Amino acid sequence: MEVYMNGEKKFVIGIILSTIVILVGAVWFLGKSDTNSNSIDKTSTLSQDQQKLLEVVDDDYLKGNKEAKVTIVEYLDFECEACGAYYPLVKSLMSEFGQDIRFVTRYFPLPGHKNSMPAALAVEAAAKQGKYWEMHDLLFTEQRSWGEKKSADPKIFEEYAKKLGLNMAQYDKDVNSKEAKARVERDKNAGNQLGIFLEPTFFVNGSKIPNPKGLEDFKTFIKAELQKSAPSDRTQEATPSSTASPTP
Repeated sequence: MEVYMNGEKKFVIGIILSTIVILVGAVWFLGKSDTNSNSIDKTSTLSQDQQKLLEVVDDDYLKGNKEAKVTIVEYLDFECEACGAYYPLVKSLMSEFGQDIRFVTRYFPLPGHKNSMPAALAVEAAAKQGKYWEMHDLLFTEQRSWGEKKSADPKIFEEYAKKLGLNMAQYDKDVNSKEAKARVERDKNAGNQLGIFLEPTFFVNGSKIPNPKGLEDFKTFIKAELQKSAPSDRTQEATPSSTASPTP
């Protein structure tokens, strides 16, 4: 009985010690993750060719200050639920930092989403009539109504085009054009070369960031880059005047 109890005690003690080790390791890992989550990962440095893919070009769809020193590029899929979840966060960022950043969106329709390509083509067709952002916003606002269908249905987007007051004859021509498809595929091909496989994917000043956990986390990335790009605001301390005070 004594031998059995000693063995049982050793077993219980072993379990307790193992649990403590696991808990300590978990706390350390989470603390490390929290520390690194707000800093841009520079370890996976992009090649020069990849960096060029992130340069803003004339036909990029851009919001904010065109001359801003902080550039955010988002590769997105309009049918992606995660992209839809980030949509209000991005709007809040633009409201707060609109003059300090330039925000660029690029197409990256995923094959698993049946309407992702028709949606991208619809947005591109709307862009031909100067309403890229209007269609962009509308599709995310209405995403639950048209997303996750079992088959592609381009007719859905015709209704949105009408809602935006687009010229439907021009829309029909543009949405089925080789130019619109080539424009979408250009972004998609660039995303593939950048190693993108999940949506959304964000790059800040040419560096991929882990998807922020929330609005405040996103702000931290931006503020860090703004601080780097801001001119030094250190002022030299005033030195005592070298002029001698008059003696009485």
